[in-house]
Amino acid sequence: MDFGLMYELGVAQPAGAGAEHEVFWNALEQVAEADRLGYTHVWAVEHHFLQEYSHSSAPEVWLAAVAQHTERIRIGHGVVQVPAGFNHPVRTAERAAALDIMSNGRLEFGTGRSITKEELEGFGIPVEDSRPMWREAVELIPRIWTTDGPIEFNGKYTTIPNRPIVPKPLQKPHPPLWSAATSPPSYALAGELGMGVLGFATGITPDVIGRRIAEYKEALSRATPVGAINDNVATFMLTFCAESDAEARQIAEGPFAAYLDHTMEYFLHWGRGGELPPGYEWYAEASQHSAKLADHMKFDFLIENGVVLVGTPDTICTNIKRFEDVGVTQIICGTQYPGITQDQALSSIRMFAQEVIPNFAGADARTGSEEVIHAG
Repeated sequence: MDFGLMYELGVAQPAGAGAEHEVFWNALEQVAEADRLGYTHVWAVEHHFLQEYSHSSAPEVWLAAVAQHTERIRIGHGVVQVPAGFNHPVRTAERAAALDIMSNGRLEFGTGRSITKEELEGFGIPVEDSRPMWREAVELIPRIWTTDGPIEFNGKYTTIPNRPIVPKPLQKPHPPLWSAATSPPSYALAGELGMGVLGFATGITPDVIGRRIAEYKEALSRATPVGAINDNVATFMLTFCAESDAEARQIAEGPFAAYLDHTMEYFLHWGRGGELPPGYEWYAEASQHSAKLADHMKFDFLIENGVVLVGTPDTICTNIKRFEDVGVTQIICGTQYPGITQDQALSSIRMFAQEVIPNFAGADARTGSEEVIHAG
């Protein structure tokens, strides 16, 4: 089991002077401490126009700073919104390769298509084109990385004349490939393409995750991979660790509830009526189901059912074991949110590293650096 941190760089609104600066640099301090403590990964999302949710619109810039303040932690550039309407695949490949070089071969490359109207409409991307745009990009980018000399491509959404594209990643054949997965079909698609799963199904219990992982593994067994196969499954969890369950809940309940509210607002709006584009039916069903649950679901339910990791190290270990048992190989912890102070976040990160991580297989391996295959 690996353990990482996730950063969305949320800023409380209305934001005061210097609020973004404080959030960005506090996050960097947390990751530097996590690197020292033995966390294996840090991830930073890409979002646009979601003022109440995330200010991480240029994650590759922040991650480049992370790379210079850390030594061993894997640099999770994910998810990158790879449809051509957001980021031209050539620019995505170039930036990610440069980040791999500047991190000395620590890049993990996570991909997604966005499911928010704010982002898709903001960049003029037809909703029905988002998945085929994503697929074209995830098939093209590894090809760019592994092709010596000029490359030519004529796709539906991207055209590249015969040109050399540099730089190339330090890792060979390329950095590990991941796909964001929320809906059940997205787990299977990740498997079909030989990509690792970045699960962002906030609010989903371990047994449901287990069924989706089984579908992923079945699809992986018959994969036509877009690159080197990555068979790992990561799951994002809201996480806060403290000396007592009561203290952890008192600190985390308000900030995490606000985060979940914003998640509902931005990501689960497909159930509000109107014609649904193909591939978004699951989000409508999930939105309606979540709206019904929200009226009576208590924070105790979220803790007891492993939906959030909030409590003492023992409480958290019990819930992580449930995810480990169904095939999750990495827990990605989200701790930095408006309402949680820097001292509180650092305390949770330290306690988790000292009293949770050592209880899981592979913890002893985290005292050494990751093996990276370099060119040459």
